[in-house]
Amino acid sequence: MATFLYVFPHPDDESFGPGPGIVRQRRAGHEVHLLTFTHGEATSHRHRLGYGRAEMSRMRYRQLQQVAETLDLTSLTVLEYPDGGLAEQNPLRLEEEVADRFHSIRPDVAITFPDHGITRHSDHLTIHHAVKRVACGLRAEGNNHPRRLAFITFPPPSGDLAPPDDLQHSPPERIDCVVPVCTSELEQGRKALEHYVTYQPDDHRPLKFFADGIPFEIFGESHDPPLSSLLESLPRDTAGFLRPESCRQ
Repeated sequence: MATFLYVFPHPDDESFGPGPGIVRQRRAGHEVHLLTFTHGEATSHRHRLGYGRAEMSRMRYRQLQQVAETLDLTSLTVLEYPDGGLAEQNPLRLEEEVADRFHSIRPDVAITFPDHGITRHSDHLTIHHAVKRVACGLRAEGNNHPRRLAFITFPPPSGDLAPPDDLQHSPPERIDCVVPVCTSELEQGRKALEHYVTYQPDDHRPLKFFADGIPFEIFGESHDPPLSSLLESLPRDTAGFLRPESCRQ
């Protein structure tokens, strides 16, 4: 069995796309861990609900705990960095948080956002760079965990199904893996997303874009045609999965 670690800035990032894939991984018997950097207290939906940041923080944390049960996560770690303010934090502190989880969990595969962050949110971009820098640093030290670094992304437009204008997808040539999901896995993912009652996910039903599979970029690797599993052709060398030239910033 393998170990996956998802690293995201906000509660609900794990459910807007990754959720059905997490269900699939857990059903296969793999460990799936989630590290979330904030409580999501800055969401604009708090204004509609009349909540202050502290109350929103408590509510989003409870919702994320419910999601963890629905997705059957192996572990959930929620840090208390300011939502919307990760770019203003000392990057060394953020990287230390990621490194601590890499050392304790020793994931085979780590997953976070791609370099465009899907929404271009500064928190998404900050965590992308923190995770990538830590992975590169560990690779330079000869550490082989994580063995693969993957970036959850949005699928390219297909027919009449195109993502909203405020969401960015990766071009087809950068997609290295598409994880298929079945109807029951999608349904379980929807149940997880529904815990975020403060968001009203029916606004655009985000999981409909992943019915044909969940696309990932894989850092330092190129696969054409795309893999069908994040564990397929998993690098095994002791130096790690990243080529030295891929780690140059």
